[in-house]
Amino acid sequence: MNNIKTDLKITDIKIYPFDIPLREVFQIATMNITTAFNVLIHITTNRGVCGWGEASSFHAIVGETQLVNFAAAKELKKILIGRNPLEIDSIIKMMNAHLPHNTTIKSAIDMALYDIASKIAELPLYLFLGGQKRIIETDMTIGICDPAEASKKALEIISMGFRIIKVKLGLNFEEDLLRLRNIRKAIGDDIAIRIDANQGWDRIAAVKNLNTLKTLNIEFCEQPCKVDDVSGLKYVSDNSHIPIMADESLFSSYNALDIITRDTAPYFNIKLSKSGGIHSAIKIAHLAESGSRPSMVGCMSESRLGLTAATHFGLSNDIIRFFDLDSHLEHAQDVIIGGISMTKGIVEVPDEIGIGAYPDPEFINNLEEVH
Repeated sequence: MNNIKTDLKITDIKIYPFDIPLREVFQIATMNITTAFNVLIHITTNRGVCGWGEASSFHAIVGETQLVNFAAAKELKKILIGRNPLEIDSIIKMMNAHLPHNTTIKSAIDMALYDIASKIAELPLYLFLGGQKRIIETDMTIGICDPAEASKKALEIISMGFRIIKVKLGLNFEEDLLRLRNIRKAIGDDIAIRIDANQGWDRIAAVKNLNTLKTLNIEFCEQPCKVDDVSGLKYVSDNSHIPIMADESLFSSYNALDIITRDTAPYFNIKLSKSGGIHSAIKIAHLAESGSRPSMVGCMSESRLGLTAATHFGLSNDIIRFFDLDSHLEHAQDVIIGGISMTKGIVEVPDEIGIGAYPDPEFINNLEEVH
C-alpha cells in the first residue's frame, strides 16, 4: 500500500442514523435516555480503503443531539471531499476552524480517518498509535435508580465477574447515600466503587456529601460540581477525602492545561466524544502524563465500534489507568462485527488492521442515508 499514500483522496462520506434501544432507562443527574441516538460515519477513498466512525452525544454534556450531528456532518463533508485522509492534523484543524464546537461528530470523522490510516499502515490501531497490549479492566455502571434496587443491580454485576462498579449520583443525596450503603453492604469491601455526580452538586454540598461517603471506600468521584465553577472544583478537590476526576470540565488540551496549572483535579476522564476524537485525546493524554494526572478513558453510549476505537486509544499511553467502557452492555442489540470482547470485566482488543470493527452490512443496508 505504500505507493498509494500520497495520492489517496476522500471520495465520499456517508452519514447514517444509528438508533440503539437500551435495555432500560439510564439516568444521570443531568438527563436520562431510553435510546442511544448515535450517528455512523463511513469514509470511502479512491483506492478502496474505507473507515468507520461513530458519534454518541449526551446533549446535556456535549450540547449536541443526533439532528445537530447530522447538520454538522453535512457541513464538514463539503470541505473534506478530495482531501487526503492521511493528513489528519490538517483535517482536524480545518474542521475546528469551520465548526469550533461539535466535538462529537468530529470524533466520528476522526475515528474513521484513523481507521483508514492504520489500515494503510497495515497495523491494528493501538500499534499505529504507538501503544502495546496490556490488561484493560473496565467498570460497569449503575444509573440513578431506587436505592432498594441498587444492591440487586450490584450483585448482578458481580455475578458477571466485574470487580469495579461505577454508581451515578447527584439528584437526591439521601437516596445517593442509601444507594451506596446498600451496594457496599451487598458486595463487601473487596469490590472497587467509583461515583459520578455529573455536576449534580454545588461546591459546599459536594464537600459535605463526599466527606460523608468517605467510610464507604470510594475510589474517586467524577465531576461533582458545575463545569462553570472552575474554582469550585478546586475547592472540592482541596477539601474532599475522595479524589476528584475532571470529566465535563475536560473537553480539550486547553482545558487539560488549565486543570494542571490551577491544580483543579488530580484525575482526568478523557472521552473521544468530548475531545473531538483520537487526535485531540492523544494531546490530552500527553498533558496528563506531563502533569502527573492518572486518567480514565470513558464513554457516552457508543456501540462496540466506538468502544473499540476508545480501547485502542486507551492502550496508547500508560497514563490511562482507568477504563469505563461498558456502554454496549446497556444496549438491547449489537450489530457490530469484530471489535472488543469482554470477559469478567477484562477487555480484549482485536489485532485486525485498523479499528477491527464495523457495522453489519445487512444492518447498514436497512438504514436511510442522511443527505
